[in-house]
Amino acid sequence: MQHEITEIRRVFDPNGEVQTAGWARAPVFVYNEPMSKSAGKHGERDCYFVNNGEVSLYLSVENMGLEFAIKMAVADLKRGGVISDYVVKKIRLLKTGLPKSDINGEFLYSDKRVQLQITHTPTGRFLKGDFIDFAGYKNLYFSLVLQENRGDSLNMLAPFERNRKYFYLKRFLPKFVAAGVIRLGGMEYTLTESNGRAYFDRSRYFKPHHHFYHRLSADCVMDGKRFSLCLASRVGDNRYGNENCFFADGRLYKLGSITVRGNPKRLERAFSFRSSTTADITFKAFTVRGTAMTAAMAGETVVFGSIYGELHHTDLPRPLVFDSAQAHMIFSEF
Repeated sequence: MQHEITEIRRVFDPNGEVQTAGWARAPVFVYNEPMSKSAGKHGERDCYFVNNGEVSLYLSVENMGLEFAIKMAVADLKRGGVISDYVVKKIRLLKTGLPKSDINGEFLYSDKRVQLQITHTPTGRFLKGDFIDFAGYKNLYFSLVLQENRGDSLNMLAPFERNRKYFYLKRFLPKFVAAGVIRLGGMEYTLTESNGRAYFDRSRYFKPHHHFYHRLSADCVMDGKRFSLCLASRVGDNRYGNENCFFADGRLYKLGSITVRGNPKRLERAFSFRSSTTADITFKAFTVRGTAMTAAMAGETVVFGSIYGELHHTDLPRPLVFDSAQAHMIFSEF
């Protein structure tokens, strides 16, 4: 269940089934999709979270069955407030698929309201977007260069249940610095390499039935060093493995299963993430006039807030202590 893999492994064996389960600090899993029994039916999702402590940009591009979606949200973390919007098409854009490689490839989308460009390069990513009448009344524009730093990444592969044609493949890279501009209406936010951070979250999957996915994430600076967090439940934490981990100064620290308690229908209330030996964390949403700061986008909700508590790990001399560190939760149905 917590098996670390250090050698290159193909996701599917010659019979088209998932042949291994485990996690790695480097991208060792080769996604040989044509070999799969369900080739052409896999769900795809690429997600970016960019922030500088003042503003956060959430961007998700998804191919799910016969639906294609682009979701964006901008949160002003100092003044309070979130604006979000999305587009959903009922025909999967097979000819405009998501980039398959981390070091090259491009995604382009354009319609009457939205233009989006995502470019992968050997040193990072380029994100550029125009969204006219964003949320119905403001225009959104961003142009961001993401430079990749050295460090670990989380790479996780797990089958669903006992049928190994079903799978969940995860890649989480919290090691980009971000520079550029985000404009929303009359507001303009500038990100520099000294204050801008970004993570990239990729998932590929084929599931036997509908699932709910909850994840707590953070990407901030603590004691002058970068800290990133990924704690999941349901899809991302099952009997075959999980994506639970944190990063301190570029190094990955793997965690076991986490018990999550909270009410997704009452997002203004606290959520707890606990295990007997490693985690005792509480997430509290930021509120504006008593309402949680959330972005609701076509089956997905992002909640902006902060975390409190501690994380323990045998490889650390003392626990990591949180007192209002910026974080966010993602609730998805897919």
